[in-house]
Amino acid sequence: MPREKKTSKKEEYQAHQKPLVLVVEEVSTNLETGLSSQVAEQRLRDNGPNQFDTAGGKTWYRILFTNTFNFLNLVLLVAMALSFVVVSYIDAGVIIFVILFNSLLGFQQEWGSEKAMASLRNMTTPRCTVLRDGETQEIDSTALVLGDIVLLESGKTVPADLRVVEVNDLEVDEALLTGESEPVVKMTEPLDGGDNIPLGDRKNMLYMSTGVSKGKGRGLVVRTGNATEIGKIAKTLMKSEKGQTPLQKRMDKLGIFLCGVAVFCIGVVLLTGWGWGTFSVYPDGLRVAVATAVAVIPQSLIVVVTLILTVGIKSMAKQKALVRKLQAVETVGNVMHVCSDKTGTLTQGKMMVTHICLLNGREYTVEGQGLRPEGNIKDKEEKVIDVKEDTVLERLIVASSLCNAAAVTAVVSEEGDEEGNEKEYESTGSPTEAALVVLGMKAKITKEGMTDYTLLRENPFDSSIKMMSTVYNTTEGPLMFLKGAPDRVMALCTRFVEGRELSDTAAFDDMAHERVDRLNKSMADQGLRVLALAFRNDAPIDTHRREQEKDCTLIGLVGIRDPPREGVAQAIATCHQAGVHMVTGDHHFTARAIAKQIGILPSHLSEEATDRLVMTATHFDELSDEELHELKSIPLVIARCSPESKVRMVTELQRRGHTVAMLGDGVNDSPAIKLSDVGVAMGKNGSEVTKEAADIVLMGMNLIRYFEIADERTDDNFTTVVSAIREGRKIFENIRRSVIHLLCGNLAEAIILVLGVAFSLQPPLTPMEILWINLITSAPPAFVLGITPAKPWFMDRRKRRADETFFNVETILDVFLYGSLIGGLSIATFVIAAFAFNEELPRCQATCFTALTLMLMLHAYNCRDLRGNFWRKGFLTSWWLHLAILWGIGSLFFTFYTPPFEIHVFQHRRPDYRGWLVAMAMTLLFMIVSEAYKMIKRPIRRRATKKWMQKQQENDEHGIFGPSTGVRITITTAEADWNSGCRRNAGYLHEGLHLRQKVRLINLAHCATKATAGSGAKVDTKHVGETAQKRTAAWKAFPGAY
Repeated sequence: MPREKKTSKKEEYQAHQKPLVLVVEEVSTNLETGLSSQVAEQRLRDNGPNQFDTAGGKTWYRILFTNTFNFLNLVLLVAMALSFVVVSYIDAGVIIFVILFNSLLGFQQEWGSEKAMASLRNMTTPRCTVLRDGETQEIDSTALVLGDIVLLESGKTVPADLRVVEVNDLEVDEALLTGESEPVVKMTEPLDGGDNIPLGDRKNMLYMSTGVSKGKGRGLVVRTGNATEIGKIAKTLMKSEKGQTPLQKRMDKLGIFLCGVAVFCIGVVLLTGWGWGTFSVYPDGLRVAVATAVAVIPQSLIVVVTLILTVGIKSMAKQKALVRKLQAVETVGNVMHVCSDKTGTLTQGKMMVTHICLLNGREYTVEGQGLRPEGNIKDKEEKVIDVKEDTVLERLIVASSLCNAAAVTAVVSEEGDEEGNEKEYESTGSPTEAALVVLGMKAKITKEGMTDYTLLRENPFDSSIKMMSTVYNTTEGPLMFLKGAPDRVMALCTRFVEGRELSDTAAFDDMAHERVDRLNKSMADQGLRVLALAFRNDAPIDTHRREQEKDCTLIGLVGIRDPPREGVAQAIATCHQAGVHMVTGDHHFTARAIAKQIGILPSHLSEEATDRLVMTATHFDELSDEELHELKSIPLVIARCSPESKVRMVTELQRRGHTVAMLGDGVNDSPAIKLSDVGVAMGKNGSEVTKEAADIVLMGMNLIRYFEIADERTDDNFTTVVSAIREGRKIFENIRRSVIHLLCGNLAEAIILVLGVAFSLQPPLTPMEILWINLITSAPPAFVLGITPAKPWFMDRRKRRADETFFNVETILDVFLYGSLIGGLSIATFVIAAFAFNEELPRCQATCFTALTLMLMLHAYNCRDLRGNFWRKGFLTSWWLHLAILWGIGSLFFTFYTPPFEIHVFQHRRPDYRGWLVAMAMTLLFMIVSEAYKMIKRPIRRRATKKWMQKQQENDEHGIFGPSTGVRITITTAEADWNSGCRRNAGYLHEGLHLRQKVRLINLAHCATKATAGSGAKVDTKHVGETAQKRTAAWKAFPGAY
């Protein structure tokens, strides 16, 4: 097990701050010869190997124990023991089966090997080249120690955290840690800025598991194993244990409640029966106690919920979301805040040219996706441009293609069609240069196709001057192309292309310089990486680079960005109130521009208000816990984000009572993904570590085909998360309906037994009859209720806190009224059969059993729509529910017309025609009363909903209250932004909404007008007033909507 020296935060990062000479002295090494073998072996013994400590995890027997002895099973365990005491072996056997089945089902859900740490371990480099005893040696990377000199070249993986000693055009891909795809050019000089320098800006450091993409270099080992940056992620991942999911908490609370109810009911039954002399405590009293315990506990609840969640997994898979952990299906519906990495999640993760500005005044936009050479080039009027007809634009694209060291090639991916068509592209070299190559391919201008150009000389990119140039021999003589940072290129230009032809140039004077500066700033403010391109005719060949790269003619600027994924902006608009937070390793201005473009930062806010919603990770991390708690809202954008910053954001949102989803694809995202309530990983581009830590993986094509999904578009789309939230909300509402149906049956059974004893009657139901109803009869309708399609407007309903149970006031009232009604009418049938018809006990019990079964079956129709009439739209087409109810009624006949079961198992006798008539009459009465109850409830519910919406609007202090998800996004805004915010959001997504959603939107507009007028701000009521006039008629049109 590796050991590490405990260091303070100040000591921890000192390697990048100090001069190389001091670092060498501190680790006691020699840059020329490296460590001696003896010293290396001693340090390996002292500090341990260069690997992660991955111990930990739950044992299988602990998981099995917790799943067996939960609150729902405890009552059944007592009932099982009592069944053995009174020699009811059949009852005991059935109860044992239920306990084992539920326990093993829960065990199977929770037990599974944690592979995230194993994936991290597999990311370490198995072999590396070091300098020891003055010679280069290849050793196992686990044998690396502090002070070793590591030799690196293109294609190698960094084996530990290193301080850069020597560079030769060295570039490293650090996307694994920072999430940014652009390689980092390395240097040897110390950095100023202390501990506040973000990880991605430490250009004199190399980090374990990152890859060398270009050049060569040497590094000095300064940290190994758990002390490395990726080792810290491993430790955080190991410590990041999720708490219980909202569904697990609700089930536990329900179990505790039912356990208490069971104890109370058993006590009442035993005391009453013994006190009134109805039966003796042993054995009759204990038999009644067993029946009462079985009646209170919904034995099929765990099975039904598990089946509902399993169907939810299948449904989410069709929407390209693979659920790895069953409970996450429902948890995702609780999500109130979505924290998302930018690169590869909200954006495509591939650089692309999107803007071109020529100095003759023409501007163009470039369409397309990633590396695909498909997309048009359009002018300001959205007219598609033929590049061949614009010589200046053509020259710029030629320059971008020929002054380039990258390559983009087509490959036949596993998603290719049966004819083997190429559908994927991959690049080598810098992603920025690859974007320029793709621009040329879109314009049908490629290096391979320009046979008239012969390369004479290449001056590679130099990070110190931020430029690259190439010289080609053409029919018109030597032609040099130059590209690089705009300020550096402009300094070498004496002319620029002013007109429509290449020959139409003008002097590059101060006025022209200012104009280019403005263009550069405007493009940079949009989050674009800007490059300038220039050329020089008759360029000298055999001369120094400084002499060659001068007297150039500037053509124009290109803007490159990692563009947003298709559909992301619409998805964020759909869940606009879900508090979408963006965490990125990108710079402040780039992160802000992308957030504005995709709608995370509302475009109507002032610059001052927007600034308050964007924060750098340095500033965020400097906040004390108290200062962070005092913030009214967490920033929507955190730039230059470290893994620790992401974890802190998730933790703070959870502390505030929110259910948080974290999306990401890199190893740097995995700690926050594991800690969040719902961790979501990118399936196609995500690392294995991230996918193993996640609850949901957005699927790749191979998984889509596995689930036989017809739509085979690419995965990793943020819009899939919105679909998952919608599915999760549907599942919560469906589980609520299933729970109501089951608990109504349990309450009815408990009332039947308690009232039977209270009125000195014999037990109206036997334990086997109760078990049969709970397991066989009620379970299928409850399951079908759990997979019923959701109402179109359910996403509009109010948000739920993570600690909300299944039971609000309305639900408690429903269970109490329906359960009491079913129980009361069932005991009435028992009394009628016993005293009016003078039937013997087995037939009276069968009559009560019949009435209870019929009412519970038809009650499933009530649960299908708890507020509307059961025959409303969709009733006739609810085939699965009809079949489940027929199954329940058929199971009733099975108990009556199979003599061995009727006599020996259930110990009852089937009712005669009089018993059937009474049972059916009671069932009809139950349905009439149920509909009357709903009729009374509907207007009360509408008034409560209207009052709640007005209260939400009045409490919406921060300016955005949208109609889409019923989940609020909290921002800080100036009063001047309030009016525009209300007006904008009142009409948000109005087009295409379901009419019921429009009804709520109209009400929202009315509330926004009142709240804004109350704040003293000026209100333009034209937008909201027109629709508000229709408000009353709209509510009347849908009396059963709420």
